[in-house]
Amino acid sequence: NHYRELYESRSPGSLRAEEHTAQLSYDKAREFQREFRIGAIHVLSCSTTFELGVDLGDLDVVFLRNVPPEVFNYAQRIGRAGRRPGHVGFAFTYCRRGPHDLYHFSRPERILRGSVRPPVLSTGNAKILARHISATALSCFFRVHPERFENVAAFCATLEHPTGAATLRRFLFDQREAIELLLRRFVPEEMHEQLGLRDGTWAERIASPESPLGMAEAEVCDDWLRIRGVEQDAAGRRDYERAAWARRRANTLECEDVLSFLSRKAVIPKYGFPVDVVALDPLPSETTADSLSVSLERDLSIAIAEFAPTSEVVANKKVWTSAGLKRVAEREWDRWWYARCPIHNWFDRRRYQAQSRPSAPGDCGCPVHWHQYVDPRFGFVTTRESPRDPARRPARLFTTRPYFAGFQRHSEEFDLGPVAVQKACPGFLVVLCEGRRGRRFYVCRDCGRGFRAPPRNHEHATVYGRACRGTLDQTALGHELLTDVVRLRFKAHPPRGEGPTWFAFSLAYALIQGAAEFLEVPTTDLNATVSHVTGEVGVPSLILYDNVPGGAGLVARLEDEAVLRQCLEAARDRVDGACGCAPETSCYGCLRSYRNQFVHQHLRRGPVMEFLEALLAAWPQLQ
Repeated sequence: NHYRELYESRSPGSLRAEEHTAQLSYDKAREFQREFRIGAIHVLSCSTTFELGVDLGDLDVVFLRNVPPEVFNYAQRIGRAGRRPGHVGFAFTYCRRGPHDLYHFSRPERILRGSVRPPVLSTGNAKILARHISATALSCFFRVHPERFENVAAFCATLEHPTGAATLRRFLFDQREAIELLLRRFVPEEMHEQLGLRDGTWAERIASPESPLGMAEAEVCDDWLRIRGVEQDAAGRRDYERAAWARRRANTLECEDVLSFLSRKAVIPKYGFPVDVVALDPLPSETTADSLSVSLERDLSIAIAEFAPTSEVVANKKVWTSAGLKRVAEREWDRWWYARCPIHNWFDRRRYQAQSRPSAPGDCGCPVHWHQYVDPRFGFVTTRESPRDPARRPARLFTTRPYFAGFQRHSEEFDLGPVAVQKACPGFLVVLCEGRRGRRFYVCRDCGRGFRAPPRNHEHATVYGRACRGTLDQTALGHELLTDVVRLRFKAHPPRGEGPTWFAFSLAYALIQGAAEFLEVPTTDLNATVSHVTGEVGVPSLILYDNVPGGAGLVARLEDEAVLRQCLEAARDRVDGACGCAPETSCYGCLRSYRNQFVHQHLRRGPVMEFLEALLAAWPQLQ
C-alpha cells in the first residue's frame, strides 16, 4: 500500500542552501558562515570569498562549477575539504564548454600536478603606487590624529559639513618633506615625476576635492544627508518602520571602520588589482531589512552593463532592479562625445561641451554619427519597490565593447618576422555599453533616473518618488581604462573572401586564448580589440592590453620573439577543430566568450587556423 508505506517511512529531511559571495553584507556573510559551520545550512554556494583563510574543519565535499583560472585557485578551493585527520575530502569539477575548461578537461594532469607559477608584479603600475602613497600619507596622519581613525564619522568630523580631506591636505603640506622621504624609499625613481614627487603635487592628488578620497568623502556625506532626509520624512508621516531603517542605515554609514571605507572606495590598496569599484545602492522599501543584507559592488567597466538602468541582479535570493545613476551633490559625471565606424572599428572621443556636437568624419573616411556617453563614477541606485523572489535567472540585457582611444605617449615599432610590434606603452581603452541594439539609455541630468525608452512627455519621478522635470539625455555608459597596450601589425593579408575587420577580431581572440595559456594567466586578465590606422592595408592592427588598470606587464612579454611565436602556436591549437564546431563558424570552445558577444556572428575559426598555419610555416624557428 503506497500510502501506508509513505506514512511509515521516514520523510526526507529539509535541505537549506544559501549563497556566500561579496554581494552579501559583512554581517550577513558571517551569519551564513556560522550557520554552515554548525549544520543549519547544508549547501553553501560560494564565490572566491571562501577560497582563502577559511577552515570549516568537517567539510567533506566541494563541487566546482567550472575549472578555476589557475593552479593555485584550484588548490585553494579543493583544499577546503578533508581537513580533519583521518577523513578524505572529495572534490568534483564540472567543465564548461569554454576554451579554458576544455583545455584542462583534455589535459587534467596540468592542473592536478599543482605546480604554481610565481606571481609577477609590475612596479611601474601608477595606480598601485598611488594607493600605496595614499596609505603611507594616511598612516602618518592617523599617528598624529588618532581620534580621526575611529570610524567614518570621526574621520569626517561631521557628516553634515565634512572636513576630513581638508584636514589631511593641510597636514600633508605641513609635513611634506618628512613624508616625501618615506615615499622615496619605495616609489621607483622613474615614477617620481608621474606621481608628483618631483613637484610636490602628490599631496594635492591625495586630498583635493577631486581626489579619490575627496570624492569618497563627498559621496558618503551626500548619502548620509539623503538618508537623514528619508528618516525625517518618514517620521513626519508616522512611517516608523521606514524611519527606523533610515536610522540604522545612517548609523551604518557613520560607524564603518576607516580602513574598510578607504579600501572599499579605492583610496588605499586592497586584495587584487586596483579596479574602480562602484555600488548598486539599495533604497528603502517595504522590506527594509533586505537592503541591509546585501552589498552590491562591481568593477566599473562591468557595472556599466550589469547595473545599467532596468538591469536586474540576484543577491541573497532576491532580485534587485537598477533605477538609474547615482547623483552626488555639487559633483558631475564625466561626459564625452564619441564616434565609431562599424565598418573599420575606428573610434574617437572628445570632451563634452554643452550642445556643440562634433560633426567630423572618421579617419577611415566614412561618415560617422557623434553621440555622448557618461562615466557613472558614483555608481547606481535601485528602485524603491521591494526586491522580489526570483522565478528564473534574470536575462543579461546589456553587453559592453572596448574601443582603443590612443596611446598616452609615442612608442617605437620594430619587426619580429611577419609581425610588426609597437612596444608596450600606456594606452587608453574606453569600454562602452550602448544599451539594447545600440539605442543607448535615457538618463535625467538632474536626478539620474534612467530608462531604456523615454517616458511620455519625458515626465518621470526621481528614485525617491518625487516628480522631476529634468532633461532626459540619450546617452551611452562608458568607462576609461589606462593600461599597458601592445599593437600588432600582421604583414600578410587575410584569407581570400574574409572581411579584414571581422577577421582581425577572430585572430585577436584566438591570440588572447593562446597568450593566456602560454603566460599561465586567466583569459580575463587580457583583452583585445581592433584599431584602424590611416593608410593601413591587409589585416587591421590588433590591440592587445592588460585588462587591469595601470597594467600588469603581461602584454609586454609579447615583445619577445620566442614568446610571441609560442603564443601564436597556442592560438593555432585553439582553433584546430578539437572543439567540434565547423570551420566557418565558432563556439565557446574556441573563440567565443561572454565579453565578445557583440562579434559572435562574425567569429570564424577556420580562416584563423589557415592564416596562422601559413604564417608560422613561413616564420623561421629560433635556434
